[in-house]
Amino acid sequence: MSYSRPRIVLSKCIEFDACRYDGQMINNKYVKLMKNHIDFLTVCPEVEIGMGIPRDTIHLVDNKGKAMLIQSTTNKDYAPNMIDFSNEYLSNLNDIDGFILKSRSPSCGISSTKIYPKPTKNTSPLGRGPGLFTSKAIEYFPNHPKEEDKRLNDIFLREHFLTSIFTIAEFRNVSSFRDLYNFQGKHKYLFMTYNQVKMRQMGKIAANFDEHPFEKVKANYLDLLYKLFLKRPRYLSNINTQMHIFGYFKNELSSEEKVYFLELLDKYREGIIPISGVNIVLKSWSLRIKNEYLINQSYFQPFPKELVILNESRMK
Repeated sequence: MSYSRPRIVLSKCIEFDACRYDGQMINNKYVKLMKNHIDFLTVCPEVEIGMGIPRDTIHLVDNKGKAMLIQSTTNKDYAPNMIDFSNEYLSNLNDIDGFILKSRSPSCGISSTKIYPKPTKNTSPLGRGPGLFTSKAIEYFPNHPKEEDKRLNDIFLREHFLTSIFTIAEFRNVSSFRDLYNFQGKHKYLFMTYNQVKMRQMGKIAANFDEHPFEKVKANYLDLLYKLFLKRPRYLSNINTQMHIFGYFKNELSSEEKVYFLELLDKYREGIIPISGVNIVLKSWSLRIKNEYLINQSYFQPFPKELVILNESRMK
């Protein structure tokens, strides 16, 4: 199976350049592996606004609703520079599929950046939230997939992110109603797993009963596609999808095979085996009965198999 290459905005200090405040580069085994399958657009907002390498640290301040980026050693506020750069950079981005950004960074953090109530850092933070560059990225691309480097360590978060960006990247190749119809069919069971209501809404958009122009249909469909991936599917949704696929084989399997499959589902439900342990069996049965519709379903492999990492020891 071939995959479109996602275009992902990446904090440049992750695997690409030693541009952190301390002059270091962040090593990330997952991003390193992704380089063979993803086109990264790297950016270091702090360097772009004229801060050197190395540089004195800055911290994010919420001063009665006004964002400030204060450098403690100079008391300079870099927020106006960061806002101007962010607007210029983000407004000129085209055909991107998501973001991987540096956790806890006052410019690039997504949900982990400490936010202080005063310019002086000797106070307790108000809480955590997005860095200033990321806040602007959320304004420009509210529904695009976004993930922090540290959260890629979680296999469920990582695979959800990869599923999202590879599906969205493929959608960029849709250029006709026939393409859209085929796209919807190929991803039916993946979309069912994420959100059945949105899956049906997307199907109605693709059917185009109101005979709208293609570009309007494509834009409406893409809007729902982004929203579909805002939340990870629950394990019960996966079981529901697997039972739907299992229905294709009810006249092809022995009673022993049926019992075996239901036992596998119970083990998945109890967390004893991963979802792949069930899907491998379903895919093998699809191949046995030569059902091309099932064989081509993205649900079984929504992103390149080289990015499936079940045994972390192979990454060391």
